[in-house]
Amino acid sequence: MDKYYYFPILKTRPSEVTAYEFLDESIKNEVLPIIEMTGALGYTYPKNYKIESLRNRTRPGDINTKIKKILGLVGNRKFILDITDDISLKYYGLGDSNGGLLDNSDGYNAWLTFLKQDQNFQRQVIPTIQFNTDYRSDVEKQIVSLNNTFDYIALKLPIFSSATQGVNSIIFNDSIQRIIDWAVQYITGNKLILILDFGYITDFEKYRTFVETGLSSITNISRLKALIPVSSSFPNFVVNAPKPITITENDISDCVKNKLGTNNIYHGDYSGIHPVKYEMGGGGWIPRIDYVIRDSITKRPKEYDYVRGSTRNTSSEYPILAKKVINSGNYLEMNELSVKGDMCIAAKANKSQEGKAPSYWIGVRSNLYMTMQYIYLKKQKSFLAL
Repeated sequence: MDKYYYFPILKTRPSEVTAYEFLDESIKNEVLPIIEMTGALGYTYPKNYKIESLRNRTRPGDINTKIKKILGLVGNRKFILDITDDISLKYYGLGDSNGGLLDNSDGYNAWLTFLKQDQNFQRQVIPTIQFNTDYRSDVEKQIVSLNNTFDYIALKLPIFSSATQGVNSIIFNDSIQRIIDWAVQYITGNKLILILDFGYITDFEKYRTFVETGLSSITNISRLKALIPVSSSFPNFVVNAPKPITITENDISDCVKNKLGTNNIYHGDYSGIHPVKYEMGGGGWIPRIDYVIRDSITKRPKEYDYVRGSTRNTSSEYPILAKKVINSGNYLEMNELSVKGDMCIAAKANKSQEGKAPSYWIGVRSNLYMTMQYIYLKKQKSFLAL
């Protein structure tokens, strides 16, 4: 049996792949990543391509290449696999028709075929149920097949029925218990892992009473192997947020644990990244290095802070910014183990050639965040054994 202390969501994008790759190997062994698969990127032939008939034409991406990429990322470790619900990242292969992985035809046969085509992949993956109430019979058929094939199954449900921000406009998803009761009819034993998605929440105290009231509708989770609340407090546009940025992910998972009062609830989150991809403004990007501050007593992740440059679309300011982080007064390297994110900042301060793109520094921030979370959560001694 393997022990897992932390359950971060990671999309198959360069920044999040980097964040996971940067994790210490000992941490990877005790983290169960929830991988949200993005679509396969296509390729557009250049206008001067040697074959005239292909010029300016787009070759669709092959979604099956994701299997090799994911296995290359996790090695021989287990992982939960889901499909992103971010429309901007649903490239080729994820459509809900014509054989895309979200096509409900024949009980989501395309999704099931994808999961089973590679033996190593099938042995390591914990697949997520693709859930759409418009296709109840297909969802049922899918669950039965997953139950017959895999040791564990996951299901991700939104905690709110409305994604509109603001405590006065959101609606709690009061169908969660009904969905649990319906799904476990087709699942043998305690093998369902439920992921409750809170999305992006800032200033959780404004939502606490509302969330606690809503959680009262969840009355029986005894048939679940685990319940994992996930959330993010990292904004889509940092410059619009108060500095430093308060981290609320642990407050949310603690709220769920305290309200539901069971020992099969564990902490998950969006790895210190905003849940939805945001488009870069027309003016391009300004270099920025983010870092994470821990509580001095509990060592729990407490705040995000950052230093920001002034010149657009240039990497020349990153060494200066790295020195500013080190000299900031509130940045402290983690001393429990050697952390790649800390090493990246130190190397850049010494003018390392690595780290010339914003995605690299998103990976550094996420690596720092996930490492801190793991260290804190392991000290709580609550783990899921699989």
